[in-house]
Amino acid sequence: MHYALVSDLLTKEEFDERVEKKCDELGGAVDDICAAMLVVEEMGRSHIKIGEIKNTSTVLVCFFGKILEIIQPHEFTRDDGEGTEPGLVASIVLGDPTGTVKMTLWDAKATAVAELEVGSVIEVIAKPRLGYQCEVTCAALRPTQVTIVETKKPPRSETMKVPFTVKVLYIGKIRKITRHDGSPAELQDIIVGNPSGTTRIITWEPKLFANLNEGVSVSFAGLTRKEEGDSVEHVADENGVITPHPENITALTVDAGAVAEGRTSIVTGVVRSISPIRTFTTRRGTESRVRNIKLDSEIGDGCVSVACWNGAADVAILAGDRVEVINAPVRLNKYGDVELSVGRGAVLRERNQGGTYTEMVGIAVPRKEGMTIEDGVLSLLLIADTLPAPAFHIRVAGIRKNARLYAEHIEMLPESAAGIRERLSRL
Repeated sequence: MHYALVSDLLTKEEFDERVEKKCDELGGAVDDICAAMLVVEEMGRSHIKIGEIKNTSTVLVCFFGKILEIIQPHEFTRDDGEGTEPGLVASIVLGDPTGTVKMTLWDAKATAVAELEVGSVIEVIAKPRLGYQCEVTCAALRPTQVTIVETKKPPRSETMKVPFTVKVLYIGKIRKITRHDGSPAELQDIIVGNPSGTTRIITWEPKLFANLNEGVSVSFAGLTRKEEGDSVEHVADENGVITPHPENITALTVDAGAVAEGRTSIVTGVVRSISPIRTFTTRRGTESRVRNIKLDSEIGDGCVSVACWNGAADVAILAGDRVEVINAPVRLNKYGDVELSVGRGAVLRERNQGGTYTEMVGIAVPRKEGMTIEDGVLSLLLIADTLPAPAFHIRVAGIRKNARLYAEHIEMLPESAAGIRERLSRL
């Protein structure tokens, strides 16, 4: 079955010759199957871990998996016009220490599940399903003597039977999405919390969230709870019902010096330091960015690291800011210390505090924190939908908070060579 992994590189005859040669080289110490695996590995098509499937770019993948669940075969009526014989489909949930995957088996392959047992380990060649991170279609499989002791838990999904009472902590923007069939759709998420912790609620029906405001307490009915590994989120469909809750709900809040693995929460603290944004290429060949922040306790000793990924890396945060991190999972970094990971489904933002109306004239200067306005004495980080280009002479009016200026109006001022020289000398 291993030939399928290199069929785009060799003919079947060439592959068989290499397998036979490999057996001869090893003096008969391995059988044909082991020799075939060695040939495939030499050609760069070796086995991968289940957790790596979502990042692969190959048409076929090969991996070992422990059978966690077997969904027995059932018949279905074909709608492709290819004969009147009913089709047969079955599926298996496989796992290893890096993740779980659902594998679909069609027709003749579906009958093979009758010979499989939960807890046994099989070797699989499969085709990743386009658009699905944790699903593959079986091309071939065989029993193996490989041992897999521990696996991640398979995803679980259930409809909640009791209302979910929470406070709305954050409302995300509506995003335009293209479905797998090419049709357009809209997606929106919110982050909510109660004394048990925080979570994300997703909907493909943004009108459900149209009347929500941050800070209100509400009750959700008809949610679907999805759990995968340590991650939990909820889905609200068109049957979801949202009603106001008469009492104020308090969300679980933890000081930066007391963060520990377990439940997601609101983490509060003061920014001690901010690293520059680091850009790198992922295994899938896409570009990703990360910025690391140190967050100090507000009530005592201790701190926590915060890794801000992609869009979160662009959030305008300054040393000394009082911030909150909402719904970020807690993980151990390479040094064994706890770390908050701010990606999709989590938020890092400045905590609400009063400000003063300010007007300022200066030059737009880019810094690692973002675009600033500087007059030779004062430097403020500009927060605006549209920022001026560097070196422009500007007048800005808005609300000043800490070292930020939330611009309500930005005016470009006339330039002169003498004026530029004089302003640059002050900087």
